Amino acid sequence: MSAYALNQIPFKNVYIHGMLRNELGKKFSKSSGNNIDPLEIAAKYGMDALRLSLISGIAPGNDSRFYEEKVEGARNMVNKLWNVARYILQTAENSKQTTEINLNNLTLADKWILSRLNWLKKTITEDLIKYRFCHAGEWLRIFTWDWLADQYIEISKYEKSGEKEKVLLHVLRDLLQLWHPFTPFVTEVIWQQFNGDALIVKSW
Repeated sequence: MSAYALNQIPFKNVYIHGMLRNELGKKFSKSSGNNIDPLEIAAKYGMDALRLSLISGIAPGNDSRFYEEKVEGARNMVNKLWNVARYILQTAENSKQTTEINLNNLTLADKWILSRLNWLKKTITEDLIKYRFCHAGEWLRIFTWDWLADQYIEISKYEKSGEKEKVLLHVLRDLLQLWHPFTPFVTEVIWQQFNGDALIVKSW
């Protein structure tokens, strides 16, 4: 998240994170040889996957187990976001310049995903204000994988409407902004495929 965006959120607390431990719950130690080089992990799975794995499944202040399989799972989430974005950009190729949605033409599925998106934006903002980063990341995963990819996009392949492409683009734009603090690299690349400005300077 950019410095400008952070200034829009009234942070007043200090976030104290726990210690990273290995899959057995033991402290990482060079002498014991159980440490993991984050640069090697990032080179193998990507920096976004490394960042996301460090946030996922961690309650504030508690220690967290960190292991390669967890990073692999985070990479799968990043890949899912990339594939969703690629599908939407290919499907809505003709609607990139005209994104104003006619609310009178929305189907039930359109209204459902837009209502879920509005709820998600409020929830993620509140989670970030209250330092519930893990909670925010989990809701982003549920929305992207379960609600958008597995449900709405599948419905959109069969339920055609004049607003479907515009809804898909609208959802993608907002979703990229929500994901950006967690996965800044892939979201920036996707964003610049259909927007001229940089995502990192967008206000929250």
